[in-house]
Amino acid sequence: MPSHPYKPFFLIAALDATLGIAVWLPWESMSGRIDTTGTNAGDWHRNVLLFGTIPAILAGFLLTALPRWTGRPVVPPPLPRGLVGLWLGVRVASLISTAAGLALSATFMLAVSSIAAAQIIAARDRRDFKILGLLCVFCGSIMLTATGGAPASYRLAVASLLGLVMVIGGRVTPALTCAFLGGRGVSVDPEPSRAVEGLSAALAGAALIVWVLAPQHPATGILGAGAAVAHAVRLLRWRGWRSRASASVTALHFGYGWIVVGFILLGLYVLNPNRFSQAAAVHAWTIGAIGTMSIAIMSSMIRKHSRRPFSRNGAAAAAFVSVTVSAVARVLAEAFPAWASAGTELSATFWIAAFVLFLWAFRDVLLRR
Repeated sequence: MPSHPYKPFFLIAALDATLGIAVWLPWESMSGRIDTTGTNAGDWHRNVLLFGTIPAILAGFLLTALPRWTGRPVVPPPLPRGLVGLWLGVRVASLISTAAGLALSATFMLAVSSIAAAQIIAARDRRDFKILGLLCVFCGSIMLTATGGAPASYRLAVASLLGLVMVIGGRVTPALTCAFLGGRGVSVDPEPSRAVEGLSAALAGAALIVWVLAPQHPATGILGAGAAVAHAVRLLRWRGWRSRASASVTALHFGYGWIVVGFILLGLYVLNPNRFSQAAAVHAWTIGAIGTMSIAIMSSMIRKHSRRPFSRNGAAAAAFVSVTVSAVARVLAEAFPAWASAGTELSATFWIAAFVLFLWAFRDVLLRR
């Protein structure tokens, strides 16, 4: 029987994303009071999602996808089980001490990165070396957060995760689009332009590095505007509108589109910080890009391994809509301060709904041994 390491990780990630925000929402409404671990509501929910939910998603995806990408054997079952136990230890430790939880989270990501490195290096898969580099940067951001490096450490975490979305999403999105269109007898587009690929990667990388180091520097806005244009061109080349008959493929394009929105909002923030908030760009990236792409890629992987890659699923389609509404509401809450409280609550509600719907859509797969 083929190994499907994604199952336990996607299950615990979706539960974590749901419960984490469900706990944070009433806590935030009480003015973000400090809890017994010495963390306020804002830092706590960032730690939960960035350093708890996302690592679980990455583990499930990488342990399942890398053997196929590299041609290496699948990981033996005891290894994912041990990682699941370590992740649960992260959650228990975080309830006792924020620093301990972050330290274990860094250990978890180091273990996942080591497994990925072993697969990629053994296969001499140079194309995936950039994934290894981004995983190492993300692991470093967790360590910096544990040692009191926020807020720069949070920016570093978002930047590294956004890089992973660009690399993985940039591979998965056009591939699934071509597969869907090919299955319907529609001619597919030629290979991506190397010039567009290289320029979009260079501009985004430069913009994110400057943003991490100096978020209000004019270069951040200039490079961010350039990255927005380059990634918009990259996205348009994939012809996402041709796959609108598939909600799962369309969701990938929408998720990637939030990267462009985030860079635009970052440029506006640098141009006029009194009118535009940096948090709008951050939430466009975290909820919009990372959140949408996480649900869409998890859904696509589950469908692929269930031998129903483009089957219709009403609950999954509703999950994609819900996470989009969540992102829009959160960005608008930052843009219009008078609507901040209502917008934040609406965003949190639809975020919870998105992951509940995801769990419902794939409950038969995730819960079946």
